[in-house]
Amino acid sequence: MHRCLHLLEIVSLICQRIEKSSLPSFAGVCKAFSDSALDVLWRHQDSLFNLLRCMPDGIWNEATDEEEDEENWSLNRPVLPSDWQRPLVYSRRVKSFTYDERKRPGRPLSSEFFESFRLCLPWQHLFPNIQALTFNSSNEWSFQFMRIFLGPRLNRLTLGKPQSAAHLSLLPNITMECPLLKTLEIELFSDEQLDAKFSVSALVIGLGRLESLTVPCLDNIVLEHVAQLPSLKSLTLRKQTTLRSFPSSVSSNATLFPSLRSVDIIAADDVDAIIPLLALMAHAPMNDLTIDIPDKVPANRIAALYSAIGRYCVHSSLKEIMYGHGFGGCIPIASSVDAATYLMNGAQILPLTSFTNFTEVYLTPPLGFDLDDAIIADLAQAWPHLSHLSLFSSCYVNYPSRVTLNGLLPLPRYCPHLRSLTLPLDAASEMRWPQKLHSESDGDEPGRRLQQRSLVSLNVMRSPITDSSPVAWFLSSVFPRLKSILTDYELQPAGGEGRADLIEVVALHEKWKAVEGVLPLLRRVRAEEQAWA
Repeated sequence: MHRCLHLLEIVSLICQRIEKSSLPSFAGVCKAFSDSALDVLWRHQDSLFNLLRCMPDGIWNEATDEEEDEENWSLNRPVLPSDWQRPLVYSRRVKSFTYDERKRPGRPLSSEFFESFRLCLPWQHLFPNIQALTFNSSNEWSFQFMRIFLGPRLNRLTLGKPQSAAHLSLLPNITMECPLLKTLEIELFSDEQLDAKFSVSALVIGLGRLESLTVPCLDNIVLEHVAQLPSLKSLTLRKQTTLRSFPSSVSSNATLFPSLRSVDIIAADDVDAIIPLLALMAHAPMNDLTIDIPDKVPANRIAALYSAIGRYCVHSSLKEIMYGHGFGGCIPIASSVDAATYLMNGAQILPLTSFTNFTEVYLTPPLGFDLDDAIIADLAQAWPHLSHLSLFSSCYVNYPSRVTLNGLLPLPRYCPHLRSLTLPLDAASEMRWPQKLHSESDGDEPGRRLQQRSLVSLNVMRSPITDSSPVAWFLSSVFPRLKSILTDYELQPAGGEGRADLIEVVALHEKWKAVEGVLPLLRRVRAEEQAWA
């Protein structure tokens, strides 16, 4: 045997490349391969059945309860210490375990089984070397057995919804059993479970090594603790409620959130739940910020939050921002919504132009934006590193855009890396041909063709268009690699067929698809021209 195969690191790398179904055979080739192959084979488990079948035959009576739709295994005889020798060999190798009844096919094990299994377990932790645990269950009884899956080396824990006061009582005790936790994720609980907030807070405040935290919400006291964690890099609050304002001595502390890079906040009520948080993060080296708000938040409240982002977030570090409601899809708002209340104007975006290192910007206020060509030019100059820009509006509101096709020309001039753009346009207005726009006063070389060769995707939402041919020519000339054009007809949710304006939406969609259809031909023509030039 080659001497390299005597090195465990090399054998482990080989095992990671082998199909899981072949690992048992590889483990049987020789003793030198056995441990590494078995480590990879057992590293992650998503049920107890593999471990149970390592026990001697005849211990368990395997039965199925059709009425309860679960596996009701029961003991045929008392379990002896010797019965655990073989399972222990393999349970020590388990580093990751997932108990998720929502995703696992087949029937779950019954509560009677878990009770018997817990009683006969000869040691405290089923998986003594476990590092990652995901526990999601819809059964009220199963959460009480989660404790057997914990371990002193656990550093990643994902929990489903606690179902009762007894289950919530377990949460604070996790800190004693799993002191090395670095990643904690707890799913949403219902509004009726008021005590859940206190239990989650008691758990979080006892953890000092966290690097990633995902919880429904936090109060002021726990947030002050979290803010002082030296290693916290990611924070997600899924149902954050309004907080009391922090004392100036706290919010001005430059040592808070020293390592925080990613923040994701879903507000439970209003933007007022978010502004005190941003003040607390004023010195955090944040790279990406995601904020989801309830629909129908007035434009002036959103503008206040934009201003807070510009005031508190570090301008040089923030690179990605997602803000709004219903990212990536239509927002079901009635067409009678008062535009004066919900429509945002271009000036309200300007506080965000201080972030000159933005690479991805997704802004989705309920009624969209009232923008013009001048505002697009300001944004393009402020964000030269953009790769994705989305200024989204609701599919169900037809507020006419004032951004013309010529308003896109600052993008190739200032944003050479832009790959995708979502922006409602006015493609029905008269356009100027791009080659007539350049002069020495524009800062461009006279006669140089203005092109941007990175943009491949354009989402025009519900943009008016009259003639597809000149629009296709214009876009192909300025963005020669553009391939995909989307409209709100493709993004509407199920049931959108009943819209009163469906005929108009479909007509606009077909015209924009005609533009998309001719782009490949125009690309080939331009390529041929360049080849002959």
